[in-house]
Amino acid sequence: MYKTHNAATVHSAQNALSQKLIMLVDDDPIFRRITTGYLEAQGYKVTEAENGLEGLKQLRVEQPDLILCDLSMPVLDGIEFVEEVSLEYPSLPLIVVSATDEMSDVAKALRYGIKDFLPKPIGDHQNLSDAIENTLDDSFDHMSDQRDFSTQWFRVDGGGDLPEEQELHWHLEYLQNNPSAAKDLLHALLPDKDTSQGVWKCNYRLLQSTEMMPLVFDYAWLMNGQFAFYLVDSSSDDERGVATTLLVRALFHDYLRNLKCFNADLKDIADIVEKGIACSECASPIKALFGIADLSEGTVSILPAGLDGQWSNGYQSQHIPGGVRLGENCAKNFVTASLPINTACQLSLSKLGTSSFSLDIYQGGSA
Repeated sequence: MYKTHNAATVHSAQNALSQKLIMLVDDDPIFRRITTGYLEAQGYKVTEAENGLEGLKQLRVEQPDLILCDLSMPVLDGIEFVEEVSLEYPSLPLIVVSATDEMSDVAKALRYGIKDFLPKPIGDHQNLSDAIENTLDDSFDHMSDQRDFSTQWFRVDGGGDLPEEQELHWHLEYLQNNPSAAKDLLHALLPDKDTSQGVWKCNYRLLQSTEMMPLVFDYAWLMNGQFAFYLVDSSSDDERGVATTLLVRALFHDYLRNLKCFNADLKDIADIVEKGIACSECASPIKALFGIADLSEGTVSILPAGLDGQWSNGYQSQHIPGGVRLGENCAKNFVTASLPINTACQLSLSKLGTSSFSLDIYQGGSA
């Protein structure tokens, strides 16, 4: 639900926004004209570019406060434009405005750090205003460069706190009503299959039915050599699985960004995510699993939250029972701590007939 604005609030907001410059990059002159007219009426200044190449040229002359761009453009398409901007101007927030049947392309753009996306045609320009306002508000925060769209949608404040009046965007309802688009989005957000730090390497394999909402895996390296990861079964809640999966993503990365010390803690992660689920009307309990590989110690610790797993290092193996789901006080589940990696180990799980997952952690070339 969106905030209501009285006339005085709108007038004040327009005065505050009078110096904000929006760059609109789109090859459709009618869309540019309508959108520019609306934004100017809201108190923004607008500069236009008809393709990505022209947009890059304009950026070298004048840098806007925010960019709105299409994905399907001639000369330099939106994906290429977003990639170039993310490399050359990493602090410059972008919002993609594109046809919703291009969800796989939108998901690719999201991986370059865009803050939001909106569908074409824009049925309600208030959604555009809210997206711009939230993104500009967020851009003043020094942590915003590290935040992605999921944190933007849920307005994560740190520690699992979700503002009481959070503006849940139209996206969640759209994704709920369009399962194929939701599947495209979740699949495209999966991270690189191979990653490494120092002598340690990690790779994962994920096979799953295209008919089901997917298992979603994500990870992050910490400066102290820890490798933190999670796995969520987005199909384990039919109505709210996508929204809950995106909330887990937001809270997981927000927790790691806001660590006061270097060591991540599995029960802290679970507590924060469960607090977020309890605060959010669009989220519900879901099957998941969290893990931390402490590579300086050569050990792995795993907290199940409804997903069964199997761990092995070639010398010993251990079954990890799923216990209660994430959102049902999974912190009371047994934490399998300090499993020795030796030179290599594997965590695996499977859902009969629908999916299988494995994560390998190893030194050098000894997978």
